[in-house]
Amino acid sequence: MLDDKTLIIEFLDGDVESFNTLILQHESLVYGMIFQVVRHKEDTEDLCQDVFVKVYFALKHFRFESEFKTWLYRIIINRVNNHFRKQKLLSWFGQELKEEMTPDLQADHLQIDKLYALTHRLPTTQRNIIMLRVYQDLPFKSISQILSISENSAKVSFHKAKQNLKQYWENSDES
Repeated sequence: MLDDKTLIIEFLDGDVESFNTLILQHESLVYGMIFQVVRHKEDTEDLCQDVFVKVYFALKHFRFESEFKTWLYRIIINRVNNHFRKQKLLSWFGQELKEEMTPDLQADHLQIDKLYALTHRLPTTQRNIIMLRVYQDLPFKSISQILSISENSAKVSFHKAKQNLKQYWENSDES
C-alpha cells in the first residue's frame, strides 16, 4: 500500500491510476463516516461520489500542510452539512427504511433512531464534533485540526454537545 503523499504526487504528475488507488484506500472510511450520519444508502453513495469528485478537482490545491486524511475529513463534513442544508434538516431516517424493517427490528432501533434525531438538533459544530469523536473515534487533537479550532474548544464543545443531548433526551421523554 502506497502512502497518500506518494499517490497524490504521482496523480498530480498525470498518473490517473494513482488517484484510483488513493480513492480505494479511503473509500470505506468516507462511506462509513457519511453513512453513520446520513443513514440512507443512496444518499451516502451520492455524497461519496460528491466527495471524491471534489477531491479530484481540489487535489491540485492540497498543500501537504496536514495529513491527507485530515483534509478529506473536512471535505466530508462540508458535503454532509451541505446535504442537510439542502434537505432543510429533514429526519435522518426516512419512512421507507422503517417500513422495510420487521416490527422487532423497529423496536430495537427506536432508541438509536431517537439518539440520531436528537444529535441532528445539535448546533453544527457540536454535531461535527460528535460525528468525529463518537462515530470516527478521533482524538480531540485531530478534531481540532479538522475543524480549525483549538483542542480545548473541541473538548468544551463535545462536553456541551453531551449536555445538550442529555437535555434533549429528557425533554423528549416528557412529550
